[in-house]
Amino acid sequence: MGSKLRILAMALIFSTSHSAVRAQVGPPQTLPELRQSIEQLLDQPVFFGARWGALIQTVDGVVIFERDAGRAFIPASNMKLYTSAAALDQFGPEARVRTSVYGRHRPGRDGILRGDLILYGRGAPNLSPRFADTSNRRYSEMVPAQTIPAIEELADRIKSLGVRLITGNLIGDDSFFAGDLLGPGWEWDDAQYYYGAEVSALTVNDNSLTLVVNPGRRAGDPVTVELLPATKYVRIVNRAVTTKSGDQRIKAVRDLNSNTVELFGTLPIGGSRRQIDIAIHNPALYAATLLREALTRRQIRVAGLTKQLDASDRVSQPFDETKMVELAGLESEPLSEMIKVVNKESQNLHAELLLRQLGRAALAAASNSTGNAEQAAQVDELGLPLPVINAGNIARRQFLEKAGVDVRPLSLRDGSGLARQNLVTPAATVRLLAFMANHPFQQQFLDSLVVAGVDGTMERRLQQTPVTGNLRGKTGSLSFVNALSGYLQTRGGTRLIFSLMGNNFVGPSKAVTLTMDRICILLAEYSGELTR
Repeated sequence: MGSKLRILAMALIFSTSHSAVRAQVGPPQTLPELRQSIEQLLDQPVFFGARWGALIQTVDGVVIFERDAGRAFIPASNMKLYTSAAALDQFGPEARVRTSVYGRHRPGRDGILRGDLILYGRGAPNLSPRFADTSNRRYSEMVPAQTIPAIEELADRIKSLGVRLITGNLIGDDSFFAGDLLGPGWEWDDAQYYYGAEVSALTVNDNSLTLVVNPGRRAGDPVTVELLPATKYVRIVNRAVTTKSGDQRIKAVRDLNSNTVELFGTLPIGGSRRQIDIAIHNPALYAATLLREALTRRQIRVAGLTKQLDASDRVSQPFDETKMVELAGLESEPLSEMIKVVNKESQNLHAELLLRQLGRAALAAASNSTGNAEQAAQVDELGLPLPVINAGNIARRQFLEKAGVDVRPLSLRDGSGLARQNLVTPAATVRLLAFMANHPFQQQFLDSLVVAGVDGTMERRLQQTPVTGNLRGKTGSLSFVNALSGYLQTRGGTRLIFSLMGNNFVGPSKAVTLTMDRICILLAEYSGELTR
C-alpha cells in the first residue's frame, strides 16, 4: 500500500502545469538565481534515489550549470547523436545506399532467367513505405501498407525485362554486414517488438509488420487479423476472441528465432481496431519472400526455393558483383534524410544500420590499404567473419576523438542506445554538440534534430511554451533512464548547448521528463546576463 501511495503522491506533484510551475518558482533574474532554480528542481525529495547529470553552457563554452557532468550515465537514445554525427562526418549529407537485384546472366529472349535471382542489400533503410511518398505526409511517418512500394518497384523492373521464369532460387543476401542480428547487450524480450528489430544489410519495412486486429461479428467469434504487408512469411495463431463487452486486452507474442505470432486477449463488439507492430525474424529471408510474392502477382514464376545467405555463407565464396548482372536497383534517400528519421523519430534500426555502415567503410579502407580482399577476408581465428559493428565502434570513437570528446569514460556498445551497457557523460555530449555546431554539415545535423512542441518524439511535449520551436535536440528513454540534449536560445538571445540525464529513478518517467522540460523553460525565459 505504501508504494501505491508514493506513486500517487508523485503523480500529484508532477501533474502541475508549466504555468503553475513558473508562478511557484518565479523567473530568475540573475545567473545565481537561475542556478538555484535548477538545483531546486533536481533536488526535489521525490528524486532521493535517482542520479542526475547535467551540463549547460553557451556556444562559446561559458558554463551556466553543471552537475556530475564528467560522470557516466546510460544515455538511452541520446546515443543516436553520437552515431548520426559520426555518419554525417564520414559520408556527407548526399551519401546514398544502393539495393540491387542480380542475376548471373541477363534473361533470354524466351523470358527465362537462368540461375539464381539475388536480392542484395547494403544497409539501406528505404525499402519501406516510410520513404515512399512524402508529398502529403511527414517524411518520417511509417504508414502500414498491403505492399511495400520499393519491393513492388523492383518487381516491376524485373518484369520490364520480359522475365517469365527464374530457374534458380530467389536469394536474400545480407552478407554486406557480418555479425549478429541483434545489437550487443540488447535484452531478449525487446527482440519481438519493432523497436528491437533485427539488424540486417537487407532491411525491409523496418524489419517488422503490423497486425490490424478487429472484433468479430458476434461474441465468442475469433477476432479478425490482417497483416500489413500482406504476406505468408508470418504464421498467425489467433487465440483472441470477441466479447459482448469489456476492456480491450490484446497481446501479440513471437518467440525468438520464430515467425509464428500468437495473439491473445479480447476485443468487445463494436470496439475500435488495434494495431500491433511486431518485429520479424531473419529480415533477409523476409525481404526475399516479399519480392517473390510480388513477382508471383506479376505471373513471374520462381522454380527454386526462397533462401538467405549471410556473411558466414560467403566466407568460402565471396560475393563478387563484377561477375553478376544488375537487373534492378534502388538508391536510398540521401543521408541528410536518413538521419532525420534516426533523430526525430528515434528509429533504432536505422541508427544501427548507420553504425554498421561506418564499420563496413572502415574495413573496406583497411583492406584497400593492404591490398587484401575486403570484407570477406576479415575473419577471426575460426574463419568466421568479424562483426562489422566492432569496426563501426572503433570508427565512431575515432570521430569523437577528432571532435575533442574525452572518450575515456565512455562505453559505446550499439548505435541506437537500446543497450544498457552504453555509458556517456553530459560533458562528452555537450562537446559533441559544440563540435557539430561548427561542422561543415552543421545545418543538416541541426535539421535532423527534434523540434520541441513541433515534431518527432517531442511533438506533444513543451507545446505553447517559450521552448516551442526553440529547442532542437534528442530525447532518450529506457526503463529508469531519461535524457534530453540539444540546443536552445534564451530570451536574452544567447544560444545554449545542454545535456540533461536522469538515471535510476523508479517512479513515473514523466516526473523526470517534466523536470527536464521545466529546466528548459527556465533557460528559454531567462533574459539576464550569462557570464563567468
